[in-house]
Amino acid sequence: MSTPDWFGRLAERAQAGPSELSAVLALAGSGGDLVDFSGGFPDPELFDTRLLAELAAKAIETRPEVALQYASNRGLPGLREALRADFARTQSRTPADDELIVTSGGVDAMTLISKAMLDPGDGVLVEAPSYLGAFSVFRSHEGVCVSMRNDEHGLIPASLAEAAADARARGIEPKFAYVIPDFQNPSGLLLSAERRREIVDTARAEGLLVLEDVAYRDLAFDGSTLPSIYELGPDVTVQVGTFSKTFSPGTRLGWAAGPAQVIDAMAQAKTNTDQCAGALGQCMLESLMREGHYARALPHLQRAYGTRAQALMAALDEHVGSMATWTRPAGGFFTWLDVPGVDTKLLAPVAIDAGVAFVPGAPFFADPGAHSQLRLSFSRTPTGRMGEGARRLAAAIGFQRG
Repeated sequence: MSTPDWFGRLAERAQAGPSELSAVLALAGSGGDLVDFSGGFPDPELFDTRLLAELAAKAIETRPEVALQYASNRGLPGLREALRADFARTQSRTPADDELIVTSGGVDAMTLISKAMLDPGDGVLVEAPSYLGAFSVFRSHEGVCVSMRNDEHGLIPASLAEAAADARARGIEPKFAYVIPDFQNPSGLLLSAERRREIVDTARAEGLLVLEDVAYRDLAFDGSTLPSIYELGPDVTVQVGTFSKTFSPGTRLGWAAGPAQVIDAMAQAKTNTDQCAGALGQCMLESLMREGHYARALPHLQRAYGTRAQALMAALDEHVGSMATWTRPAGGFFTWLDVPGVDTKLLAPVAIDAGVAFVPGAPFFADPGAHSQLRLSFSRTPTGRMGEGARRLAAAIGFQRG
């Protein structure tokens, strides 16, 4: 019996083939002698595996009826309360119980907001560059990504109104603006407090929601924070976060906080997707937060990733020098390079042959085209390999330029 060719029966969204994010994830798991600056993965050596094993065992032994069962679509009450306590510790605005939902990571939160907000052809205003995984989510829900403008300091607030006007002129109704203010993926930049306030003012004037992604907010190398966009404008902001960078990506846990009507719509959407975030992970995270382990672990993570960033900056200074310019992040996982005169999509296979991996810049822009930028992640690259990785990158750039 011949195997049917099902490709023609696939939905149009599936016929495009693997996403750019799929390629990054595949490269990040390739191993070998490759110096891998590709995926934004936490370093597994920083996981407190003994503590996590104890928390999992305790949850299973003492609360099996909760830890091993389905949870509410909004998340376990105990974890939601622990999250609200953490908001009270770190931000000046604490969401009410009906303004908070536990999600299966940050991408799940983006999926839920897309299901709740986007009709086919609606617009999402995005930074240029911005997180490529977010583009995939918005587009899979038939949203149209419309670019705002960024400079060397991050998102230019005035471009929010400009992009909204551009979208409306094209017959596209903008529903929300997606912003990563803290150590942005991919640029590593930190948006100033002044620009955050301007974004809130503009969103109110334009009748737009701000989707604030705070995936790296807890990873400032010096432990500092700026007021979140949610703090400044809770009436026009849904803040989404993830514990994948600071707890464990394997548990797939995150949250969203915002206006009750939007959160309720997201909860209904979750009922029709994965129904609920995993209860065992929620029980573990609740204990981690209530017992103070989470807050106590953050300074160690901040120092560790700061050390990696410092090592990469020194390696780039030594080996890449005047061949490129790059950002010098004060937190997070990434630096963003500009290599004038080089299409980094063409550079990528040359770099692989030289033994170093990065993510080309083009997928981080909503508008297609060649780009001279690339992203390096330092989060799980050993500091002793930074110099060799930078040396190989410089060799690849030199070869590509001829």
